[in-house]
Amino acid sequence: LDLHAVIWLEEYLLTWPTILVVVSHSRGFLDCVCTDILHLHSKKLLVYSGNYTNFEKARTERLRNEKKAFERDQAQRKHMEDFITRFRANAKRATMVQSRIKALKRM
Repeated sequence: LDLHAVIWLEEYLLTWPTILVVVSHSRGFLDCVCTDILHLHSKKLLVYSGNYTNFEKARTERLRNEKKAFERDQAQRKHMEDFITRFRANAKRATMVQSRIKALKRM
């Protein structure tokens, strides 16, 4: 579309009364027209409010938080595995080791 057609379409869609699914490669167009973004990823549908720029910021933040949570879980798992290997043969800590093994299996 040429510039005049895009501007007309943006103005027309801003007054659209119902839900509309828009697919576009133009970030400027999406920023102007969209009020909510539906993101389908890994068989999950996530809803983001705001335009495309807000969606990108929120998605980046969500991915960063998921990565931190994964790294934190992996560090906790490694700590528990180290505890288990260190005290497996210690009779005084046998119950602690067994409870850590069960917790590790639940993770």
